[in-house]
Amino acid sequence: MTLFFLLAAPGAAIGSALRGLDPWGRWICAAAGAVALDLLVAEAMLATHRWSVTGGVVTIAVISVVGLVAPMVPARRLLGRAPGRRGS
Repeated sequence: MTLFFLLAAPGAAIGSALRGLDPWGRWICAAAGAVALDLLVAEAMLATHRWSVTGGVVTIAVISVVGLVAPMVPARRLLGRAPGRRGS
């Protein structure tokens, strides 16, 4: 169950950000990104001597939630500009 979560959560987050790709390409990129993210988190935890299974799962969960929410926030809002307003 944990292994499924560690692949599915970041895969869903990466897949939601890649809406422009066809389904097959999106699936491949999401799976590869999920594995890469899991390996990067594990490597960082091992390098800092803070390895724990619970910590790894929580870290992946937080990164996945941020990745799922980020495409929903409009870029104009992040930049602090109103939609119809032009800068000077």
